[in-house]
Amino acid sequence: MSGVWVSAEACGAQVALSRQRQGVSFGHFPITETAAFPPPADAAGCWVYVTLNAEIALSLRESASLQQLIASPRVRVSVDGQWLWWALRHKYPEQAITKFSGSDLIHALATHCAAAGNRLLLLGSSPTLNAAAVMALRHTHPQLAVAGFALPAYEAGQASEARIEEEARQAVDAWRPDYVVLGLGAAKEHRLAWRLCRTFDGRVSGLLCFGGAIDFASGAVRRAPGWWQRCGLEGLYRVWQQPRRLGRLFKVMRVLPLLIGGRY
Repeated sequence: MSGVWVSAEACGAQVALSRQRQGVSFGHFPITETAAFPPPADAAGCWVYVTLNAEIALSLRESASLQQLIASPRVRVSVDGQWLWWALRHKYPEQAITKFSGSDLIHALATHCAAAGNRLLLLGSSPTLNAAAVMALRHTHPQLAVAGFALPAYEAGQASEARIEEEARQAVDAWRPDYVVLGLGAAKEHRLAWRLCRTFDGRVSGLLCFGGAIDFASGAVRRAPGWWQRCGLEGLYRVWQQPRRLGRLFKVMRVLPLLIGGRY
């Protein structure tokens, strides 16, 4: 494999948490995760967790993999992003909807795995940031069995994608995780998760599409302060840290007229 292994280890104990489906939706996206995390293991097979933000919501029309995921009983969707959370609170005032973002959930998942004796694999990001995230999670959870594998760079739809997909499968076969956090960027994550999830039935409980969560867990990329998040300005804070994201912020702002007009 041309990817980079960054760690490996083992652990012990048991915990059970439940998921609630409450009929909440954002457009075509069913919001299945509103109160608890992680979803329980499903006898039907490996589930795929998507943290829905404005960028992902706007990408649905162009992403066949995302369309297939949200139409599948395998998908688990939580609300990520303050704007969407505000909109859903307005649409469903009677519902208690928690905002679950990947950068928060990666720590909740590590806590769960350490307590339950589950194995965790961080798949994606760069070798340096992946290794730093593994070490940070181990430091916080000494009993956590966590490993990391950084896939080489590739473009979706290119000839190299099949090789990368096979490397990802081999990394999972080698570490035998209960949960896999994907940190490849939303479009690649959804595509890879959809292509692999059925091959992991009976072995992996879930694939979690968490975007930049591995980078955040490494400590090298800082999250916006709490008040920036609560004011819906986290995207602006990330642009301040990473100016190359400015174009993405302008694209994401296309969701505002939909939210203001109630067209969701």
